[in-house]
Amino acid sequence: MGRVIKYEGAAMDTATVQKLEAFVRGEATWAEVEGMTFEEAKAIARVGCDLAGAGRHEEARILFEGLVAGNPQDAASRAALGTVYQKLGRLQEALSEYSAALERDPGNPVALVNRGELYLRQGNRQGFTDIANAVEADPEGATLAGRRARALVKAIALAAVEKMKGEAARA
Repeated sequence: MGRVIKYEGAAMDTATVQKLEAFVRGEATWAEVEGMTFEEAKAIARVGCDLAGAGRHEEARILFEGLVAGNPQDAASRAALGTVYQKLGRLQEALSEYSAALERDPGNPVALVNRGELYLRQGNRQGFTDIANAVEADPEGATLAGRRARALVKAIALAAVEKMKGEAARA
């Protein structure tokens, strides 16, 4: 441990002061200041996913909000928080988190497919692009989000064919 110094009236070691100053400059996340490791954050995220999967969305929200506060650059946590917000009916917040996730990771299939679905429900054509990009991001359907995107593309295509058949029959 480094030597203890006074900083803004509080006694702390030089390593802590350096971490805090890096945080203030935007060079470190709060998680780094607190000493949270990637493995610890990943374990918390797994618990959050388990809670959400069990329908315990408020508890999952708390965990993911904490992860995002600790590291706003973590696209996966932002996408997961968006998913929880979506389950809670907080759709504008969900869109915001999905968009923030995509700013950091433009190929995040969870953010793409979920934002795409929300946009389509709003009548926003960007939803088609997002879902197509989700399929492109996970062409093998290795993730649940990738498989869902592929299913949505098929459903949209089938609906379009049925609509064309109906229009042709009326003509």
